[in-house]
Amino acid sequence: MKLKPTVLLAAVVVTMGLLLGANAAQAANVKFGDPNNPNQATRIENFDIDSKRYTVVFTDKETVAADIYGAFPGTFDFDFDQSKDAADAVNEELSAAGAQTVGAAGEVDSTAYRIGFESDEVGPSGQKIEAVFYWDSTKQKPEAAWQRLPASSVGSYNTGNWIWAVFTLEGPAPPPVTIGGTVSGLEGSGLVLRNRGDDETIDINGPFEFHTPMTPDDWYNVTVATNPSNPAQTCSVENGSGKVPEQAVTDVEVTCDEPVLGDVIKVAAAGDTIGDTTLSDISEEAGVAINLYGLVAFGALDISPTIAVFTQDVKVVAQGDTIGDTVLKTIHMDSGVAINHEGLVAFHGDAFNPDAPHDSFAAVFTQDHVIVREGDTVPGGTVYEIYEWGNVAINNNLNKVAFHGRVEIEEGPIARRAVFTATDGQDTQVVAQVGSTLPDETTVAYIYESGSVAINDFDVVAFHGAVDDPVIPENRLKAVFTTDGKVAVVGDILEDGTTLNAINDTGGVAINLLGDVAFHGSGVQNDHSVDAVFTQYGVVAKVGDLLPDGTLIDEINDAGGVAINIFGDVVFQGRTGRVKAVFTQYGVVAKVGDNLADGTTLKEINDNAGFTRSVAINPYGTEVTFQGQFDDQEGTPVNAVFVGQAP
Repeated sequence: MKLKPTVLLAAVVVTMGLLLGANAAQAANVKFGDPNNPNQATRIENFDIDSKRYTVVFTDKETVAADIYGAFPGTFDFDFDQSKDAADAVNEELSAAGAQTVGAAGEVDSTAYRIGFESDEVGPSGQKIEAVFYWDSTKQKPEAAWQRLPASSVGSYNTGNWIWAVFTLEGPAPPPVTIGGTVSGLEGSGLVLRNRGDDETIDINGPFEFHTPMTPDDWYNVTVATNPSNPAQTCSVENGSGKVPEQAVTDVEVTCDEPVLGDVIKVAAAGDTIGDTTLSDISEEAGVAINLYGLVAFGALDISPTIAVFTQDVKVVAQGDTIGDTVLKTIHMDSGVAINHEGLVAFHGDAFNPDAPHDSFAAVFTQDHVIVREGDTVPGGTVYEIYEWGNVAINNNLNKVAFHGRVEIEEGPIARRAVFTATDGQDTQVVAQVGSTLPDETTVAYIYESGSVAINDFDVVAFHGAVDDPVIPENRLKAVFTTDGKVAVVGDILEDGTTLNAINDTGGVAINLLGDVAFHGSGVQNDHSVDAVFTQYGVVAKVGDLLPDGTLIDEINDAGGVAINIFGDVVFQGRTGRVKAVFTQYGVVAKVGDNLADGTTLKEINDNAGFTRSVAINPYGTEVTFQGQFDDQEGTPVNAVFVGQAP
């Protein structure tokens, strides 16, 4: 029967002192019902009273055919005071065991139960019901869950359906038995099986057995608490539940499916040897870059440890190397790296001044040239400062490098924020500066170096900035620009009808050969604002989208950066199913928990590389690169650089 929320439990139970161990031969323990209602107590076993063992079984009063004031079923000889103290003890047992309901096995009700008890003799005031207890769902700790109602409230619970506690003298309890079975198909590690709170970690195929035995007539319920990883597998249980017999259970069958290996590969990891250099660690701050031949550039430490820039094939350049006649003093890992089809890697750093060896200057480099340094002359002024946190970009056309800084113009001493390009130590140009007017007549009111910089093979440079608000001139509206003009401004209605209500400059910017510019922000569609990735044409992907591969975007992380290839595939980071992932608008490239191509498991995705790019895509292909961690065969997380395929 299904019980009402106001059901009472009439219970005659044992004394408090005996439960606390005064004469107990073994501790009382609460047993639970079938797996469908794991918090419902069905019985309490091993209540010892003066060397006598009793069992309390919770059952429907109609089953025992007893009236609330009639004869109580079971075998007992406790007086009123003993029953009163024992009732408190029963509630302590239920609390300690985490029982939230009581009743016969199979009776399922998730509502709170009120619990009363009745003694076999009338109390001093003529009452037979001395107290009422109830489950208090507002209590956080199980030991505080069962509460006593005031005596003045007891009388109101004398009506309704009741659950009885049938108290019976028993003989010796049958000995406990073990629960176990067999595991097959396991290739990973870290499988955890659970039987009613008893966990067992399994790392090999074959027989298994839980450490804690169970009393016959209790219920066992074996489930998979944690699936194996490295490689990740999904395991299932057959014959996993039932009533505990008097013999050991040995027929629980746990079967693990064949792991499905993914196409994401590790191109470099801590501990690898590249050429004659062993990597001691991968630099998350340096981000990643990839060229059209699939060469991935990244920062790392060798075992010295010395900071260096690598591809998966070679060590490109390291601190202390000589570039031309200049000794490289420092590589700024937090400025990121860029690579073009020739394998030229651009980066920020400091160099020793060959004319004054104790001095150094900030500069932008490739492994072949000092591209530009602070103090260099540009048309109309001087490179006053190079913003290393503004990132760096390089294209395939004349190896042109783009970067952020400040220019000191000839007309006055004020240094203005600017975007520069330069080639092989010459042809340095200011392509945009605060106050300049772009070809489309847009005036740049501000430049955010935190927004990174990008350049395509037509030498078009993309960057973040602001324009003056035409309505309130003293205000600025965030914007995305190229050197040709405005891409998008907060408040714009894009071609797909979305109103752009925020641009996240920390999300970076990307541009492809066709001039499509990708960036992070939020937009309003149908009166609803949502985080999204955009191009100048509208939303590419937004939180809540169900992608073509069936993946739901739960979150977009603008700190993870953005990238775009010639096909318009936009790469970004976020979460699906509460786990970190790398996406395009067509589906998932990789997510935490995936099996990698070598059978190891993707443990982590680095999604916050500061002002650098946490993701990159082959500008003319579909290879996507990112950083993260994998679990080695011993389960130890290892930093690595990965490449997967855009879906």
